[in-house]
Amino acid sequence: MGRVEGVLTIPQNNLEVTVPSTNAGSSGLIGVLVVAAIDSVRQANAEKAAAPILEALQGHDFRPVMASAVKDALSKIDKVKVEMSPRVETVASDSAKRIAFDHSPASAVLFCKVGYRLESGSLIASISAEMFPKADPLRQFSKKPQVDNPLDAGNAIYRKTFSFTKQAVTATTIQGSLAEAASSLAQQLAADLNHGL
Repeated sequence: MGRVEGVLTIPQNNLEVTVPSTNAGSSGLIGVLVVAAIDSVRQANAEKAAAPILEALQGHDFRPVMASAVKDALSKIDKVKVEMSPRVETVASDSAKRIAFDHSPASAVLFCKVGYRLESGSLIASISAEMFPKADPLRQFSKKPQVDNPLDAGNAIYRKTFSFTKQAVTATTIQGSLAEAASSLAQQLAADLNHGL
């Protein structure tokens, strides 16, 4: 395998606040409406509780922190030579992926998409990675090759998702927790890629 170009996508520019959805079960339309109302109240309460944490993140941009962690971790592996793009894509659309793929001179392109949220007082972050081959010798490793769409899911030769959870984050610990999340996700990805595909 030759050089792999990496494209890091972080669509969101702030910490999302979420609550796990309540299961309506088989209680019919009335049950669904009641659950929706309960979830709406729970979401409003979660956002109110998270306000100090969100305030502490004013002016803090997680994207360059994550990009730096990924570039640093991937530069140290020897099984796969990944060169991360100096930019952080903010749109994870299929057309943006296609443009990055079509213009890459590398033997494969690694797309990494990062998401992060606050749920029930815990920071939850994840990175999903997919590698698509460009060089002919690598195409044989595609599970279900589709020639007319090189970014079809069956063409991926690598696909993994890694996650990080930190419980009980506060306004004073959120920035450090985000840095810890970035480092952990980057190290998990690098370690997995370094075992070979």
